[in-house]
Amino acid sequence: MDPEGFFPLIVRGGRGVTATHDGSTLTIQFRKSTVAAGEPATYGRMPVGSAAWVDRPLNDAEPFVVKQPMSRSDAESAAAVLRITDRFWKFVCHNTNNGHFEAFRSEPAFKQGGIID
Repeated sequence: MDPEGFFPLIVRGGRGVTATHDGSTLTIQFRKSTVAAGEPATYGRMPVGSAAWVDRPLNDAEPFVVKQPMSRSDAESAAAVLRITDRFWKFVCHNTNNGHFEAFRSEPAFKQGGIID
């Protein structure tokens, strides 16, 4: 079970996403989607390289960076997925109010059905 106050943020890969790793933390920078991520069947509505909550777009006051403690090999796997336009990654995170989201956990997310934009 995820901690209270942590919510799924869906990031669509491709141009606009930047992934870095400093030896202990994965940092993902993204653009803010103008639409909610919704359900897996609607993830493709999000612009390439953007992120959104499942129930709404990010607002102007929310950051466009998510950080998660992670090994280098796991970070390389996540970064590889996020280089692909038609792939998605889910970060279960919260706003630190220090300029970034902090992820409790993350995993690949898969679009289901329909044509990928």
